[in-house]
Amino acid sequence: MKKTTLRVLIGTAVIGAVGLLVGVAPSDAATPARTSVAAHTKPALNPASLSYTYKCWGHVGNCNVAVYAPKGWKFSRLGMYEAKFTDSSNTWMLRVDGGLDGKVSVNTAAQQRVKALHGVPGLKIVSRAHGTVASKVGWTAPPVAYSSITYTYRDGARGQRWVTTRFLDTFDYGKRAYIEVTVGGRPQDQAGLNRVLAEATQRVALVG
Repeated sequence: MKKTTLRVLIGTAVIGAVGLLVGVAPSDAATPARTSVAAHTKPALNPASLSYTYKCWGHVGNCNVAVYAPKGWKFSRLGMYEAKFTDSSNTWMLRVDGGLDGKVSVNTAAQQRVKALHGVPGLKIVSRAHGTVASKVGWTAPPVAYSSITYTYRDGARGQRWVTTRFLDTFDYGKRAYIEVTVGGRPQDQAGLNRVLAEATQRVALVG
């Protein structure tokens, strides 16, 4: 099946069912001090407390990128194909960029990101991973191939931050990175953030 045809079918299925980096700095950027106080005292993100809602964005009047994001998190559009979702205290973050255009493989995209992170204060690469998971956007969709990096860094306002960025290929089995998905929070939020990442990985789609 041609990629363009598959893309339309995936988009139909999704609709029917319903800063990480700026340059080389984490997109999960520092916030005002009054917000960081709330972040320090907030309980860890509990995976069982999460529910999800469908959201899409793109060209005016169109849905070009679609994802299931945590219900109640604020939606902020960052670009034509890029948006982020944050809780009320800006402690937790999900960011989705559907504008990668498949220029490199998912593995190469992850390697490039690691190099770009050099110089970030307190940076520690925790782990790297790659694999495939079943897509949940429609029975015609191939498995989602991914390569991800998990790291921590030091934020002046909020202390240590924990981040995972995952590059996804929803069409070509890992040969081309089309979507970047990032989750960020505190080290104690890992379980909840991993749940958000898993949901986004299996339910993100490029539509149209």
